[in-house]
Amino acid sequence: MDWFSYCARGASIALFSIMLQGCATSSLFSPYPSQAANFQKAVTPNQANPAIDTVLASLEAERDSADAMLYMMERGRINQLQSRFSDSKSDFQLVISNFDDQDLESTIRLSDTAAQGSSILTNDNVIPYKGAGYERIFTHHHQAFNYLGEHDLEGASVEFRKVALEQRVLLEKHEKEVAEAYEEAQEKEIDLSTLTDSFAGLDTVAGQVKSSFQNAYTFYASAAFWEATGELNSALVDYKKAFEINSDSELLKQDIARITYKQGSKPDYSDLNLPKEGQGTVVVFFEDGFVPAKTEIKIPIPTFDGGLIAIAFPYYDVNQWPVSQPLRAMDDSFNELGISETVVDVGALAVKDLKEQVPALMVRQVLRGYAKYEMQKQAEKQGGWAGQLAASAYNLISESADRRSWLTLPHTGQVMRFNLDEGVTDVSFAAARNQTKVKLDVKAGQTTFVRVVNANNSLLTQVYDL
Repeated sequence: MDWFSYCARGASIALFSIMLQGCATSSLFSPYPSQAANFQKAVTPNQANPAIDTVLASLEAERDSADAMLYMMERGRINQLQSRFSDSKSDFQLVISNFDDQDLESTIRLSDTAAQGSSILTNDNVIPYKGAGYERIFTHHHQAFNYLGEHDLEGASVEFRKVALEQRVLLEKHEKEVAEAYEEAQEKEIDLSTLTDSFAGLDTVAGQVKSSFQNAYTFYASAAFWEATGELNSALVDYKKAFEINSDSELLKQDIARITYKQGSKPDYSDLNLPKEGQGTVVVFFEDGFVPAKTEIKIPIPTFDGGLIAIAFPYYDVNQWPVSQPLRAMDDSFNELGISETVVDVGALAVKDLKEQVPALMVRQVLRGYAKYEMQKQAEKQGGWAGQLAASAYNLISESADRRSWLTLPHTGQVMRFNLDEGVTDVSFAAARNQTKVKLDVKAGQTTFVRVVNANNSLLTQVYDL
């Protein structure tokens, strides 16, 4: 009875510790994708749906939590898609401020924070969420569209310049940080080959993008904005950056040739997609589905004494991903105006980001596994079978992969461009079985942005007049 009391007390202390840490981040108890499934339901064209306000209120309650960045990303996107641009700006500003505060720290290398120290016997969900590189780029992307929604072209231009700078800065420091993470693994004599082999199935998807943060969809949005506002040099730079990432894109070849022509040079490409006299331009940004969530796999890792420990790692089951659908546009006479072209697979960015995190992830998880294994041995030594049982139960409960990521983002970002005669006209959009109609007031010589989001078996649309 004494041994049982001792072990029960030890297990209670361990579980109480988990509960305290769970107060800081609700992802410790509930896998984040389960929470985000409710957030995704708020991405709907039905603005009268009371569930939207319920979701927004629940996210607002997390504004001061350890995972505030993540919850405000979700809230900012939901608010924006409901045309609540002021609220969305406030949400994303908190995220941007947090990213700015991190600029002196490495986003990949381990650091000696208190949260990481407390995670050694729990899991990475204890560590406050810091965001991924691609999420940082999308934050500024969304903030620019908030300014467009408020007809503030100056504010939008500032955000588009910020996002271009962010991508350059991330590119410059990224390789150094990855190298430092590998060095840390070597210093701690941790063999990365086991995890690298286990993640090899993600190589094909990760190989679809150059890096986890270079986003051709954002480059295209900024380029189209610069072209619409007459800044042709900036437009050409960003179209070319998007083309470097998507070198097979016929649309981007058109765009580069058109800007070259507008600047007075002879382009190499004959199809310029120029508006005729009396026509305006419509640029469509299509966001299909939701970015896939991380799953969990457990990988056996050898211990120093010849044993094995099963450690949970985040993973993407790419074989289960849905195929993204294109968007078709038709005029009111049912003439096809265009078909969208995918310029970014956000899922591929997320996979690339996870692959880049492997060295630091392996170090944290293996050290945590060793600590838990040693705790279990000590519990068995001091408490016998009951001590081992309590420690095993603790390890089972606390061993959980960090599956957090911004999950209201789309699976793919697609674009199309067409020209229409001046005047009010109806344009129909269709993706898979979902259809909607938008009334556009086209002005000659001007550009209109149309955003179409395919989610929850419906198409949500927004119109931004530049």
